[in-house]
Amino acid sequence: MADDKLEIFTKIDQQGIVDGMDALEEGVGDGMEKANKTAEQKSGEFSAIFRNAVDLAGQALQGLADKSKDIFVNMLTAGDEYNQAMNQLSASTGATGEELESLKDIAKGVFANKYGESYEDVANAVADVRKNLGEVSDEELKTVTESAFALRDVFEYDIGESTRAVKAMVENFGISGENAMSLIAAGSQNGLDYSGELLDSISEYSVQFAKLGLGADDMFKIFNSGAENGAWNLDKIGDAVKEFSIRAIDGSTTTAEGFSALGMDADEMALKFANGGESAKTAFQETVSAIVSMEDPVARDAAGVALFGTMWEDLGVEAVASLGRIEGGAYDAENAMNAIKSVKYDDIGNALEGLRRTVGNLTIDAKADFSAGIAGAIGTLVNALNSANVDISVIFAGLV
Repeated sequence: MADDKLEIFTKIDQQGIVDGMDALEEGVGDGMEKANKTAEQKSGEFSAIFRNAVDLAGQALQGLADKSKDIFVNMLTAGDEYNQAMNQLSASTGATGEELESLKDIAKGVFANKYGESYEDVANAVADVRKNLGEVSDEELKTVTESAFALRDVFEYDIGESTRAVKAMVENFGISGENAMSLIAAGSQNGLDYSGELLDSISEYSVQFAKLGLGADDMFKIFNSGAENGAWNLDKIGDAVKEFSIRAIDGSTTTAEGFSALGMDADEMALKFANGGESAKTAFQETVSAIVSMEDPVARDAAGVALFGTMWEDLGVEAVASLGRIEGGAYDAENAMNAIKSVKYDDIGNALEGLRRTVGNLTIDAKADFSAGIAGAIGTLVNALNSANVDISVIFAGLV
C-alpha cells in the first residue's frame, strides 16, 4: 500500500516537473518574443532619431553654407559698389594718390553722417562741390557737401545747381562756401524761391550785384525787399540790377540824360561805380532814392527807363525803390543751415541709420580690397583667354 502511494506521488512529481519545464519554456519563449519586439521597436526608434539627427545636421550645414554665401555676396557687392563710386570720383575730378585718398575719406565721412543715398550718391556730390569750388580745405569740402545734401533733402535743390550758386557767391563776394550755403537756406526759408528761380538768379546775377559794391547779404536783402514790393519773379529783380550796372558805366547819351534828370553828373557817377565797394554801393542807393523822389511821374519814368531800361516798367516804382533800401546787419543772422541740419535728421530712424553706416565704414576698405582682388583675378583670366592660341570655345559652349 505504501509502495503504491509512493509510485503515485512519484508520477505526480514527475508530471509536475514536466509541466514546470513546459511552463518555463513557454515563459522563456514569450519573453524572447517580447524582447525581440521591443528590440525591433527600439531599433526603429533609434533609426528614426538617427535619421532626424542627420536631417537636422544637413539643414544646419546647408544654412551655414547659405549664410556663408550671403556673406560672400555681401562683401563682394558692397566692395564693388564702393569701388565703382570711388573710381568715378577719381575719373571726374582727376584725383589720384594721396589726393584721391583724402576725397575717399571725405566721402566716407559724409556718408557716415547720414547724407546721401549711397556711396555713389555721395561721391558724385563730393565731385560736384570739388569741381565748382576748386581747391578748398577738406573740412570745408565735407561741410559744403553735407549742406548741399541738406538743401536737397529739405528744398529738393539739385546738388549741381546749388553748388554752382555757391561758387558764384564765393567768387564774387569773397565769402566761404558754408556761408553761401546758409544764405541759400535762409532765403529759401523766407520764401525767396517763390518763382523757382533762386539758385539761377544767384548764379547769374551775383557778378552784377558785386559790380555795384553790394555784398551777398545785400543781394539777399534786395531779393527779399523786391519780392515783398511787387516783383512777380526773382529774375526781374536780378535783371534790374544787371541793367543798371551796365548802363551806369556805359557812357551813353541816354545814361547821361538819366543822371542829369536826377541832378547828377554821369562821369562822376561812372567813376564811383567803377571804383566798386562802398563807393559804388552808396552811389547806387543815392541814384534809386533820387529817382523815386521825383514828383513828376513822367520825368521819373523817363529817368527810370534811361537807367534801368525796361526793367523799370516791368517792376514798377515800389519794387525799384525797395532795391535801394538796404538795411544793416546780416541777412542770415540765425545761421539757417545749422538749424536745418540739427532738426532735419534728429530722429531715431536717422540715428540708427548713422550707426549702421558708421559700422559699415569700419569694414568697407576690407570689402573693397576683397572685391578688387576678385575683379583683378577675373581680369587676369580674361586676358589669358584673349591671348590663348587655341580654340577654347568648346570649354565655354555650355555657358552660352
